[in-house]
This record gives sequence, structure tokens and C-alpha cells, in this order.
Amino acid sequence: MNIYLAIWGVLLALSGVAMHFILVGLEYVTFFMAPVYLPPAQIVSYGVIVAGLVLLLASFTTRWPRYVTIGHDVASKYFGRIALVNGLAAAVFVAPMLAPPLQLPILLTEWPGIYIVVAYAFFVIVGVMGMLAWSVMYHFAPDFFSRRELLDRRSVLLQLILSEAAIYAVSAVLFAAGYIGAREVHDVTFGNPVMDPLVGASMEFSDVPAAVSIFLMVVSVFLGAITIMTGKARPSEAKDGGASGPDLLSQGTAGSSRSKDTDDGSAERFGRHRKLGG
Repeated sequence: MNIYLAIWGVLLALSGVAMHFILVGLEYVTFFMAPVYLPPAQIVSYGVIVAGLVLLLASFTTRWPRYVTIGHDVASKYFGRIALVNGLAAAVFVAPMLAPPLQLPILLTEWPGIYIVVAYAFFVIVGVMGMLAWSVMYHFAPDFFSRRELLDRRSVLLQLILSEAAIYAVSAVLFAAGYIGAREVHDVTFGNPVMDPLVGASMEFSDVPAAVSIFLMVVSVFLGAITIMTGKARPSEAKDGGASGPDLLSQGTAGSSRSKDTDDGSAERFGRHRKLGG
């Protein structure tokens, strides 16, 4: 049985079921573009459920492939480097605040500007601090979880890809929605509360992409936890009480020396007996 495919099959199937019920709940919420967004999303949820069931059934007929492990220290380096890259990206993303034509300091005072604040907070908390936290977790995984030094390489890379895609997507769509909405409030409606529903309608394009991105973040967290808990010890450490190569060599050398000394002593005693007998 391929445990890797089984885990992913279960995750996908449960994800599709959760997506379906969330979308069913949204059918009772009135917003302008619901007839456009919800039906395609429901079709996607059915596809995710089917894909999960297919992977789960395939796990019973396939075997776990070989040579797919990665060291915990290498996984830690991956996430640490990505945390540094995201930190630099966070500095670049905040730079438009210094551009007067964008009027970002003014737009942040309008109510849709909260979307911009949430987008940047998401990026810093999940993209920078979260990646750094995963780097520390992978680094100390053998100490925290009983010598789990070898991890599944594909799961680590997939967690990294899902996390990065999700955080950049949710930050981008929320920032765009907040900027467009704040622009309309500042330049078009001039803060008239009567026009707020129209402003909200112009920001609805971010709802489904942001929800899907947050969902991918949750999946990546569970994937990381499963990756650590299914890790294995190195072969040399898996054998309790086993001696390493140099120790075995030294023991063998010492044993040979003792055997040689024993043989020399036996020959000497045999020679003495012959002389006494003669």
C-alpha cells in the first residue's frame, strides 16, 4: 500500500467535502456575484472529492517509491531560505507607501483599506514568520519527535509550494480589492454610505480566490504535520545497540590481537612440555 497516496487521497476527499458544505452555506448569503462564483466553485469541489477517492483507491495497488527521503536539516534550510526571500519581498511590498501618486497613506484611512492591512499582515505572519517557524520545527524534529531525521521529499516540497502559492495569492487579491475599494470611496463615492454596497460589489472578485488560498494554507499546515510525524530515523540509528563501522573495526582488530596472543602462548607451553618429556 502506498501510504503517501492514501494520505493525499484522504486529504483531498475531506477538502472537497468541506469546500462543498462551505459553498452550500454561502448560497444563503446575499451578494452581487453569487450566481457567477458559486456554481463553478461547486464543480471544483466535486472534482476534488473525485480526485481524492481516485488517489485513495490507487494507494491499494501501488507501492511506495524508493529514494524519496530528505534530511530534516535540508528541509529546514529550504524553509529558512524562503523565509528570507519573503522577508525581502515584504520590504518591497511596503515600498509603494512612499509613492505619492498611489496615495496609499490616505487610502488606508478609508474602510476598504483594511483589506490592504490584512493582506500585508497575512504575508508577514504566514510568509515570513510562519516559514521561519517551520524551519525551526524541521531543524528540531529529531529532538521533538524521536529521531525523525528522514522526511518524505515530495511532501516537503509540496508543502513549500502550496504555502508560497497561497500566501502570495491571498495577499495579492486582498491588496487589489482593498486598493480598488478605497479608490472608489475616496475618488467616486466621496465617503457616501449609501454607495457602500457598490463599493463592496467591486471588491467581491477577491472573495473566492482569497478563500481558496486560505484553504491551501490550512492544507499545507496539516501536510507539514503529517510529514514530520511520518518521518523515520536514519538506518544507522534505527538499530539499537549497534556499533558503528570504526567501532566494529577496532573490536575486530583487538579480537585478532587477543587470538594471536593466545596462539603464541599455546605454542610456547607445548614446546616446554616437549622438552620436559625428552
